[in-house]
Amino acid sequence: MSSKTRAFSPFSPFSLILGIPMLVATALAVHACIIPDTYIQVRTTDENLHGVRIVEGIPLDEPARAACDPTNLACPMPDATGLPHFLDPANDSFKFCVCSENKVDENRLGGVLFYAEDADEEEGSPRDSLYAVLALDWSPTLGESAFDYVAYRSYLDPRDALDLYFSSYETSVIKRPRPWVRSMTLNDETGHFDLCNGAGRVLAPGDHTLTLMVTDRPWFTTEPLDGATETGLDTTAITLEGVPDISAGATYDIETYVFHCFEEGDEECNCVEPA
Repeated sequence: MSSKTRAFSPFSPFSLILGIPMLVATALAVHACIIPDTYIQVRTTDENLHGVRIVEGIPLDEPARAACDPTNLACPMPDATGLPHFLDPANDSFKFCVCSENKVDENRLGGVLFYAEDADEEEGSPRDSLYAVLALDWSPTLGESAFDYVAYRSYLDPRDALDLYFSSYETSVIKRPRPWVRSMTLNDETGHFDLCNGAGRVLAPGDHTLTLMVTDRPWFTTEPLDGATETGLDTTAITLEGVPDISAGATYDIETYVFHCFEEGDEECNCVEPA
C-alpha cells in the first residue's frame, strides 16, 4: 500500500503529535471561560432587609447601665421622647383645652421629638427614606384607611422625608447594624405643640388619640385612569398619605397616644390671648 492510500490511524505517532497542540488549545479555551467569583458581590434591589421602627430611650437603673458600660454607666439608646402613651388629664402638665378663636392654650405641650430607625444602608449611607404622618382618632382596628384621619400637617408634613438624627447611639450600638435614626420635631414658631387646637380641624371636648405612623417607602399612590371619568373630569394619580405601599416592599410602625381636651370655661382650662 502506498503512502498516498494509507489509512489514517488516531494512534499513529503523527496524529499524536498533531493532537497535543489541539488539546492545549482546548484546555486554554476552557480555562479562559472560568470566571473567579471571589470578588463578585450579588445585590438585590427588591428586598427590604430591615423594617422601620419607632424608637425611644427608656430609663435604666445603675446595674443595667453598668452591664453595658461599667466605666461610663451608659447604654446605647436613642433619646427619650418624654411623652407617655397616656397623657393623664389629672396631671397638670396634660390639662389641655379647646380654646376659642384668637386664643391659645397656655397648657399646650412644649416641642415634642419622635425618633424612628431603619438600618438598611448602601455604601455607608442610609438606603431608605422615611416618611411619617400624624393621625387623629384613627385606629387600625377601624378597618378604615388612615388617609382620611391625617392631621397636624403644620407640624409634620407627610410628603417630606425625615431628617437624619446623629447621636452617640449611631455608632455605639452592640452587635447589630447602625440604626440610622431619623427625627420628627413637632413644634410651631413658638416652640409648642397644641394637641387640642393645632390639628387642622375642630376637636370636640373629650378623649382623643394621636397615632404616629412611619414607613420606609413613599406613600401608596393610586393608578391614574386613562381618559375622563363619567363626570367628564380627568382622574390623576392620588397619593394616599397614611397608607404604606406594601406592594413596593414597605414596612411601617405605629405608636398611639391618648389625650383629653377640656372645654373652654372648665376650671382646668387656661386659654389666654396670644402674646
